[in-house]
Amino acid sequence: PTTALKTHQSPLRHQIRTVAIFHDKRGYAIGSIEGRVQIAHVNDSEVSKNFAFKCHRDQSTQDIYAVNAIVFHQQHGTFCTAGSDGTFNFWDKDARQRLKSFSRLPNSISAVDFSYTGDVFGYAVAYDWSKGYDQQNRNGESIWLHPVQEGEIKPKKN
Repeated sequence: PTTALKTHQSPLRHQIRTVAIFHDKRGYAIGSIEGRVQIAHVNDSEVSKNFAFKCHRDQSTQDIYAVNAIVFHQQHGTFCTAGSDGTFNFWDKDARQRLKSFSRLPNSISAVDFSYTGDVFGYAVAYDWSKGYDQQNRNGESIWLHPVQEGEIKPKKN
């Protein structure tokens, strides 16, 4: 592309690992190696809705993990983050809250996606090279398909 619709400087201080566009095209989410997600809106009139939050962190060890993937649900506008910690979470950006947290898997989650109808969530469990060559672990590399329950992904009513 030779002409940008809009450009923004990232407010995140570390390398961006992933970006996902809202389904209504009014904004996007970016995830970084510092375990942060930024929700940003394209229109200047909506910048007051922009915010960032921390995720993919281990409170007991204070370890911080990269956000490897973000994907938005087609029907509800909610989204999922997946990280080097081997977890994924469903979020409601409008309510600024986590909807569902899932158990830690034996390896990083490197890629995610929802089916077109949104009733299946697929994710790849694989080493993401975040700890370098010496720490690589190819055990348990697999593709998982999760049947999405509406209560897991539908925004909560206020």
